[in-house]
Formats: sequence, structure tokens, C-alpha cells
Amino acid sequence: MFRHLIQFARRQDAEEIARQRAVLAGAQPLRSVLTVVAYLIALAFLPFWVAAVLAAVDLGAEWAGMRLLEGLVPERQPLRYWGSIVAVVTTEAGFMTQAALLWQIDNAYAMAMATALVPLTLLQLSALRTIHMPYAFAGLITVTLISAAAVILHWLDHTAAAALFLPLVAVAATSWFALGTMLSNHRLHDDMARTARAAQAADRAKSRFLAQMSHELRTPLNAVLGLGHAEMAEATDPQRRDRLQLIVGSARSLSVLLDDILDLSAVEEGRLPIRPAPASPVEEIHAAAALHRPFFEAAGLVLRVKTAPDLPETAALDAQRLRQCLTNLLSNALKHTRQGGVQISARMAAPWVLEIDVADTGPGVRPDEAEAIFEPFRQGTDAPAGSGLGLSISRSLARAMSGDLRLMPGTGPGATFRLTVVIGPAAPRPAPVQPPGGQRLTGLRVLIVDDIATNRLVARTHLALYGLRCEEAADGATALARIVSDPPDLVLLDLNMPGMSGEETLRRLRALPPPASRVRVVAMTADAKITRRTEWRPLGFDGYLLKPLTPESVGEMLARLPGARVTQPPPLLP
Repeated sequence: MFRHLIQFARRQDAEEIARQRAVLAGAQPLRSVLTVVAYLIALAFLPFWVAAVLAAVDLGAEWAGMRLLEGLVPERQPLRYWGSIVAVVTTEAGFMTQAALLWQIDNAYAMAMATALVPLTLLQLSALRTIHMPYAFAGLITVTLISAAAVILHWLDHTAAAALFLPLVAVAATSWFALGTMLSNHRLHDDMARTARAAQAADRAKSRFLAQMSHELRTPLNAVLGLGHAEMAEATDPQRRDRLQLIVGSARSLSVLLDDILDLSAVEEGRLPIRPAPASPVEEIHAAAALHRPFFEAAGLVLRVKTAPDLPETAALDAQRLRQCLTNLLSNALKHTRQGGVQISARMAAPWVLEIDVADTGPGVRPDEAEAIFEPFRQGTDAPAGSGLGLSISRSLARAMSGDLRLMPGTGPGATFRLTVVIGPAAPRPAPVQPPGGQRLTGLRVLIVDDIATNRLVARTHLALYGLRCEEAADGATALARIVSDPPDLVLLDLNMPGMSGEETLRRLRALPPPASRVRVVAMTADAKITRRTEWRPLGFDGYLLKPLTPESVGEMLARLPGARVTQPPPLLP
């Protein structure tokens, strides 16, 4: 018998029990209050010590049961599982004993209260304990048996057949109805749990799909952008340069679209972190404007920036996310504006609340589309071609920074988007760490490790723009041998290589004796998730490069390395 009980306990689902505890924990404060109220009312008919003992047994068993449910895994803790069932029985027994004693009192009010307590208890069982049915069954059996015993004891004093038959029928009918309700609620909870698990599985599949597609798409984009930049650098014929510029610009657009899709997925999953750091709001706003000013001038448009004098010189904010929001807003304004221009106005709307208006002189937005344009993949009726993700991502980022992004109504011709971001006082910036002798990266040796020859060619092309001398290795083993024989100044290491992965190559490299183990290593990957510091820093990398590579991203990576002083090459795109 004992062995069968242990086997039964070990077959129970720990995840189901965890969900059961979560439901009980949410309702426990209200249930405790109502239980105490019931015992206080019972004091009108029962001795104080009786009500106090029953209340202590009831609430004590409830507390013990919650403690037993915490982290319960029946497969490993079968005795603890049966302890939780005993706690359920004790809890219901304490409460129902109160009802049984009230039923014995020859008082209409006491019997009415006893009658009310039985369905109230069954309702509580049906509503709160049906996720894990053994708990519901244990409570139901306890309530039914004590109710039947109370009816029989009362009948012994009255001996009338009706005093026994009718209450027993009522108890049986109530219990039968409660059982049906319990089974129905359990199926509902079970269906909801299965639906949630299916949704989580689909979400994980989507994440795997996005990661795989990110890698597969970035690899050819890396080749198109890299070789396109290389050809543009050498092109002298204006027509050929224009054609190459169109190819590179189209590849950049594809890269931006891919980043937008990945950013949207990250925002929806709540895993896009906001990292405030000391920065100048004025400088960041002007930097975003400077990046787009050549495109506005090429289209015959004016881009003005107006910053209020009350903007703090330095504040704690996520400069990258702020620039991303402004970039999306400026790109959106550029697509819709045919004449006139755009003005950026920045001010402090409240203490530590940065407010930025981006106003264009385009056709504006129809009132019925004022909210629809912020939905993913939704655009205005007359909008030019685009992904429809920029405004949605910018609003999500703004809200992640405790602000918002909205369209301002009735502000004149065109559209005005108001971006608000909560910033904070900035801590003093730490002094940059400089290696001994102020070592320069420009002109030093770089080992490029990638199993795809095209990727190595692209990386070499970009690094050559900064005057770096490049060597190549097609796999981790070859790279380790070269590093041991003649350590380079920097290693660009692809993470997704067959055989020995980039992570394994780095682990073996760090296990080597100096100076090989101290070589700077930068992760080169098509996986956008690696851009999170929590992903690449613990692995021992000194930085990352996200494919497809561009001259700007390579320059930023080099500039981020400690002690680097990088001279930017002339821009390849106007």
C-alpha cells in the first residue's frame, strides 16, 4: 500500500503543482480574511475556545500547505507531496467541523450559517484547487464526509426520517454538482496550460527561425556590402560609381530591414535592454541630424536643429536607443517630405524629461490613421515603400525608456512627432583605460578567422581602409597555430564555424601561455543577439562585429578597443 502511494505521488506533474500554488498564493490574503470573519460570526453560537482552536487548525494547515507546495517536485519528494494533501484535508476539516457543530445547535440562524458554509467551501475548492485534481478530490471528500456525519449526528437526536433523508440528499447533490464543476474547471485550466505551452514553443521556434535567418541573410549581405564598398573605393567612372552606390544602398536597406525585424522581435519579447550611461543630449541629437543632413541636402530639403538652453550638458540616457528613435523619425520624415524640410526641437518638458519634436512639411497624417501608423507593418495610405516598422520600434523603445512617442494633432502643415524620454543625472565618466605606451591600432596586424572565404575577403577589404595588415585562417585549429607561432595584434573570430566553433577556439586560446593568451579577440557574427554585452563579454571577447560589415561598424569597433586611436577613412557614400 505504501509503495503504491509513493508511486502515485511520483507520477504527479511538478509544473501543474507550481501553477496550483500560484493560484492559491494570489487568493490567500482574501481567503484568510474571509475565514477569520466566518469564525468571528460563529462566536455567536460556539464557545470561544472551540472557534479559536478550529481557526488555528484551519489557518495553520493552510500556511503549512503553502510552504509544502513551494518548489515541490513530487518525483523527488513523494512524502512532501502527501504532506501537502494532508494539509488540504486538515484545512477543510477545520473549517467544516465549525459547520458541523453549528448544525447541531437547535437554532435557525446557526443551522442557516452551517448550511451556507458547505457550498461556500465547495465553491472555494472548485475555484481555487482544481488545477491539481488530487487536492480538489481530497477537499471534496473531506467536506462530504463531515457534512454527512453532521447530518447523521443531528438525526440521532430527532429520529425523524426526513431529518436524515433530505439533508443527506442535499449533501450528495451539492457534492455531485461540485464534482462536475471541478472537472470542468480542471479541463479549462489544462487547456489554458496546453495553449500557453504551445505559444511558448511557437515563440521559441520563431526565435530560432529569426536567429537562423539572421545568419543566412547576413552572410550574403556581408559579401554584397563589402565588395560593393571595395569596388566603389576604386571606381573612377561616375556612371559605374552611381551603379555601385545603388547596389550598396540597396544592400544597406536590406540590412536595416533585417535589424528592424530583429529589434521588433526583441521588443515584443521584452529582452531589449536599456542601458543608461553618461552622454550629452545635445551632442546625440546633433549627431543624429548630421548623419541624415547629406540625404536631406541631396533631396533639396532643409534640416534644422533647435535645442533649448535648459538641456543638461550631461545626463544618464541610452544614447544608442535615443539615436535609433531619431534616426527612424528622420528617415520617416525624409520619405514623406518633398519640399521644405524638417525641424528638430528639443527641450526639457519636466525635470529629467527630455522632449523632442520632429516636424516635417510633408502631407501629414490622416486623423483616422494617427494610431494605426504605430502598429507593426502598418503605413499611411499614401506612404512610400518601406517596412512599416520604424515608428512601431521607436514607440516601443521610447516606452522602454519610460517615455512615449505620439503624433501631435493640429500642429500645422505636415506631421509632428513628439518623442519623450526620461533621463537622469549622470555619474562622472570614468577615465579611459590606456595601455602602456599609448599603442595605436592603425597599421597593426589582424588575423581574420572565418570558414567562408568571401567573409574573409570582405573583412580584409574593410580593415585595409584603416591601414591594418591582414592575415587569414579558415578554421580554429589553423588560427591557434598561427597565433602561437606569431601572435597578431588583433583577431577577428567568426563564431559559427564547423568543427571548432569560435567560442571553443577562444576558450583554447585563453588557455595558452602568454603572450598568445592575451591577444585581443573580437567576435564576428551574423547573430544579432551577440550584440548584448551579457552574451559576448562573459565569453572573453574584447568586442564584436555584426555582419554585414560596413566601414563605419569596423571603425566603431576599432575605436571601442582600449587605447585605440583610429583615423576614419573618407566616406564612401554621400
